[in-house]
Amino acid sequence: MSCRNFFFLIVGLLFGTTALAQDTLKSTLVSLESEEPLAYVNIGVKNKGIGTVTNFDGEFELFLPAENEKDSIVISLLGYRPLQLEVAFFRSFISAGNSLALEPEITLLPEVILTDRKLKSKVLGNTTEAQNIIGGFTSNLLGSELGVAIKIKRSPTYIDNLGVSIVTNKYGAIKFRVNVYDMSSGEPGKSLIYQNIIVEADIENGVMMIDLREYGIVAYDDFLITLEWIEALGEDGLYFSAAFLADPFWARQTSQDVWIKKKSVGIGMSVGVRY
Repeated sequence: MSCRNFFFLIVGLLFGTTALAQDTLKSTLVSLESEEPLAYVNIGVKNKGIGTVTNFDGEFELFLPAENEKDSIVISLLGYRPLQLEVAFFRSFISAGNSLALEPEITLLPEVILTDRKLKSKVLGNTTEAQNIIGGFTSNLLGSELGVAIKIKRSPTYIDNLGVSIVTNKYGAIKFRVNVYDMSSGEPGKSLIYQNIIVEADIENGVMMIDLREYGIVAYDDFLITLEWIEALGEDGLYFSAAFLADPFWARQTSQDVWIKKKSVGIGMSVGVRY
């Protein structure tokens, strides 16, 4: 932790200890360097299914039950150092009217292996466009994610696009974040991307094709690619094509929650790759 961050947290503690406890907290996340609001920051109690995402203006609202006081709350955003605090401290700090700040993090990009061989294009994952079998997010909480684990054929594998088969979209315009995680240990691990990938679509029924080539995403082992719910839209309905006996999908209920592997059915998500 830098000296600036340390000073920031100590000041927060001094002001926060006089605050009264409350269950629902509201505040704003900003950059420690520029003091500008940070959009789409993940905030959640670690592994507890309690979390949210800041809106475009860096604002958030989070319900925190009293029984979680000794748990840890994790705040993270690509390009910034993650912050982990005890819930009791977080509650005191926010209740006192303070805003939390994240410190920008310099990330060294991994080496890209250049090759003169002709790359082979392939579509991996679940290409189903079935209309009679459907699936969706496990919750409509901000930060909810679902995706498909991809077993690569050769290393390195370059990820070109993501295709998502939508059966029903009653929201109209929808906005997601695309995430890609390392799966070399058999579980979702570190992120393989270094900037936020925000996508918008208004498809009511059909395949949403997302071009990822500009982000230079390279996988050296199996990976998980997901869509993350980042804007509150109510409960109108969003469902994807699904199929039995397909590659299982992974999901989590909200930001910083545990991942669950769904084995009974696969979601219509596929990736175009080159290797």
